[in-house]
Amino acid sequence: MPTPWSLAGLLVSYLVGSIPTAYLLVRAKTGVDIRTVGSGNVGATNAGRVLGKRYFFVVFLIDLLKGFLPTWGIPILLARSGESVSPDIHALVAVAAILGHNFPVYLGFRGGKGVSTSLGAVLALDPISALIAGLAFLGSAVLTRYVSLSSIVGAVAFVTARLLLTSTPWSRAHIAVTVGSILLAGLMIYRHRGNLARILAGTEPRIGSKRKAEPSNNA
Repeated sequence: MPTPWSLAGLLVSYLVGSIPTAYLLVRAKTGVDIRTVGSGNVGATNAGRVLGKRYFFVVFLIDLLKGFLPTWGIPILLARSGESVSPDIHALVAVAAILGHNFPVYLGFRGGKGVSTSLGAVLALDPISALIAGLAFLGSAVLTRYVSLSSIVGAVAFVTARLLLTSTPWSRAHIAVTVGSILLAGLMIYRHRGNLARILAGTEPRIGSKRKAEPSNNA
């Protein structure tokens, strides 16, 4: 059974993940609701389209830290407070942060697609597999110039690397991260289902292309 402090840690992780970086930055710079322009997505790619390339990197880094800091720090704080930290807590904290980004309480549960926050979380969980996932993302991005497809490639690469590099991925010590990473890869694919449909239709914008500033139902 999770303790009250563990539940509090999960709540904090969710609330940190929920901070809508792209929404706040675009609103502060332009007064515009990012959900009404570009792709309608509350993430780094759409922020870069609206504000310029450098803001992509600003939002990407902050959103990455939203995943990394809770996943890395909350289990440490729980242990230092005398809590018995189960092997599951790292994965649960990571999932909470990612769900916060995807479904933020501050924006009526309509958020981004979790790419940056997921990368930050898995960096804290398994740096080597996360590095492989990052390289897979970059390779796909160079070859296809699709951010959405490359995000899915990166998520699948993390799961694959995790399964291959962990000697006992289904043991008690590792099963939570293994199952969590599979579920999050599934969530990544589901959240990009609209992008996949546009890729098949030939209408998905590629890296470097312009996109009209019109709503797209956050697909």
